[in-house]
Amino acid sequence: MKSERPRLRADLPFQRIALVLAGGGAFGAYEVGVLRTLEAAGLKPSVISGVSVGAINAVLWLAYDFKTAKLEKAWRHLRGSSLGMRWLALVLKGGGIAILVFAALEVVLTLAGSPQVKFVERFARLGDPSGYEFVTLLAESLAWALVGIAGFAMVALGPQIEDLWSRLPAPASPDRIRKTLALAFILGGLLYIGVIVAGIPWPWRVHGLLLVVTGVAWFLHRPGQGRDWVRDAMLRLLPETRGRGLWRGGSRQRLIERMLARGDASRLTSGEVHLIISACAIADGRVHYFVNWPASRRFVERIEQSLGQVVELSRPKDVIGAVVASSTVPVLFEPQRFRARDYFDAGLFSNQPLHAVVADGADAILLVLVSPSSGPRKLPRQFNLIELVWRIQELSNWRDLQTELARLPPSWRTEGKPARICIVEPERPLAGAMFSFDPASVSEMIQRGEADAWRSLEQAGWLES
Repeated sequence: MKSERPRLRADLPFQRIALVLAGGGAFGAYEVGVLRTLEAAGLKPSVISGVSVGAINAVLWLAYDFKTAKLEKAWRHLRGSSLGMRWLALVLKGGGIAILVFAALEVVLTLAGSPQVKFVERFARLGDPSGYEFVTLLAESLAWALVGIAGFAMVALGPQIEDLWSRLPAPASPDRIRKTLALAFILGGLLYIGVIVAGIPWPWRVHGLLLVVTGVAWFLHRPGQGRDWVRDAMLRLLPETRGRGLWRGGSRQRLIERMLARGDASRLTSGEVHLIISACAIADGRVHYFVNWPASRRFVERIEQSLGQVVELSRPKDVIGAVVASSTVPVLFEPQRFRARDYFDAGLFSNQPLHAVVADGADAILLVLVSPSSGPRKLPRQFNLIELVWRIQELSNWRDLQTELARLPPSWRTEGKPARICIVEPERPLAGAMFSFDPASVSEMIQRGEADAWRSLEQAGWLES
């Protein structure tokens, strides 16, 4: 017989418990495990504050009436492409010009043949329009011209193509994509051999290039270290995109809208549970705290003292916009336009805004961290652009946590039975990377979050004996 889990203490002296969910990218799955524990223990916070992925989890958990099953199911199917981290967009931005230039050179080289053969002399030998060499030359030139047009379209229509791609249904499983690419490579290879045997005029080099591209795509969809090595090499050689970010935010917004449709969006603006979502405004550098209730003058003044600004929200649509703004990681995503301002993730400056929930009248805090509070993990000797962004975020989070804890009144401590601050954190760094959304690792992170939450609640004296 399965033993029952302990519940929250009936005599817990706190009246307004605040839940603070920090940002952490793919490690947000750990927070889902914590939320599952809170559901089982019967803890329903009066205030929920979320930053970045913590804001996404906070809004969805509230819309689902503090039920975790739907949120957990969504995380188990989440991939980087679901949030807009599409490598296709990088190919469109960085590869379009290269393809256009390469195709133009191929057209010239195909017509010229070699440096020793002039154009006039070459066409003089192609007097017979029905000849094999002439038809092959024409087919090759036209094929490269089409490749050049495709490259130009990638450059000119990149944002529109990315938006269209994000509106398509969720991508097929990696196994299905890998099998489709393998079939395309085999059929393309058989066609290549067939035209050689039949002696049919054919754009050989274009066909060969497509075979190579298909083969590389198949290799990148194979699980294993080889794929990870190629992805790491691409990040190290990533060209300057001359944009404001590698990806746009439309996919995240549509994902959140689809997930909210499974719950009750009206809970986000009822004000029964106070919701605090933070994002940093690029124009003035202030952290804007988006709230779902008419903020008191005292709350506004205390937020302004910390170089913040309060923005009230009254529609679920506006809450979604605030969440997208909060989860806009600099460099990776271009700044999010919301209410005539450009925003990005506030986690670099305030990833666990304890002062905000205290200003709202919280008398106890349950803080969820996705990395140990003891200090940043050991930095690898070699790291790429994405890992560098995560390292900067990690260092900033740790420094901000120490500052936030030091700013709390003397009565706020993590010791005592019950303690006023309950910190849920992993004992050791979570496996994986901040921006590597791998469904295979979600189960482990959820289980660790659940186990760590039970242990922390017990140590804080919040549970029944």
